[in-house]
Amino acid sequence: MKIIKTLLILCLLTGSRAVANPILNTTFYSEIPAKTICIKHPDASNPDKYFSTSTNVMFEVYKAGSKDEINKIIEILKSDSNIESATEGRLTGDYQAITISLKNTKDKAWFVALFKKAGLNTIRINNNPIVSVEKM
Repeated sequence: MKIIKTLLILCLLTGSRAVANPILNTTFYSEIPAKTICIKHPDASNPDKYFSTSTNVMFEVYKAGSKDEINKIIEILKSDSNIESATEGRLTGDYQAITISLKNTKDKAWFVALFKKAGLNTIRINNNPIVSVEKM
């Protein structure tokens, strides 16, 4: 009985510390959400610079869905007047590669709007945690 009381007190104290020190505006994903953009490029560690200097961007989408859903994402990307081409790449496991070529460079905010329009709401850059595209 004494062990149970001790464990109960430890649980309460541990829980109160977690409530007293919340991490604000941060979401931690234990599993990668579907339709997450994965970018693996050394220059992408600084998203502002990477997106504002690149005219060719290759990324992978985790669990993009069926062939129809992938085609829909690519059609949405192609429909933007600033995109010269959007092509489907190789499927590796659950990761579908997509390459977009721009007519001229755009800033990070433009990419955020484009990804949201295509239904791609989360992103993982290199080995950094997964975040929403607005917070990259």
